[in-house]
Amino acid sequence: MILVSGSGKLANELTNLCSLSLPVTMLPRREMDITNEYMVSDVIKKFMMTPDYPKYFVHTAALTKPMDVNDRNPIMSLDTNIVGTANVARICSKYGIKFIYISTDFVYGDSGIVDEESEVKPSNNYGWSKLGGECITKLVEGSLILRCSLCDIPFRHKLAFDDVYRNSITHKDVADIILKVKDEVGIINVGGEYQSVYNFVSKHQSIERASGSHIAPSLRLDTKKLKGIIGE
Repeated sequence: MILVSGSGKLANELTNLCSLSLPVTMLPRREMDITNEYMVSDVIKKFMMTPDYPKYFVHTAALTKPMDVNDRNPIMSLDTNIVGTANVARICSKYGIKFIYISTDFVYGDSGIVDEESEVKPSNNYGWSKLGGECITKLVEGSLILRCSLCDIPFRHKLAFDDVYRNSITHKDVADIILKVKDEVGIINVGGEYQSVYNFVSKHQSIERASGSHIAPSLRLDTKKLKGIIGE
């Protein structure tokens, strides 16, 4: 069994992909509030008492949207993305559950070509909060960190930047990758083709283009490690 924290797009895509041979149980906040360490402990303990006890925990729950909420409310960011991660990581470590942490390419900061060994230097509170979660995850033996360049489809904005380049990838594709790499250990960059945000979004829906390089940086993920694992 795979347990998944949260009830967002990635959690739903994982649930849709998995079959009876590898069931997934999604844990929305009303069923397990990750900021409540006692609730986390009680919920996981009950699952460990079942015949099909969880072997994996995919931690997707986070304070992400809108991203600037992490700047406007840093305490909420701290509670959810760092303390909440610690609560889940602690109980996974206790029961020997494989802990898979969904991180972000925002931990790398503003620009350049980056691989898993590159310096991390977040440029906003969201990136810092997710890096804090990574530090906690590294303390869990056998854990896996996936630094993803996720992009919402349908796109949440009216315009897409044609001069900002990322390795954008859909939640569905990341869910598929999680199932392929779930037994790996360490850090893996997860992204798609390096292209403008506009080019990526326009493949999925009609969208107007705009210039945004003065607002958002371009960042290129080196995904050789991922491709070597999944055979691409």
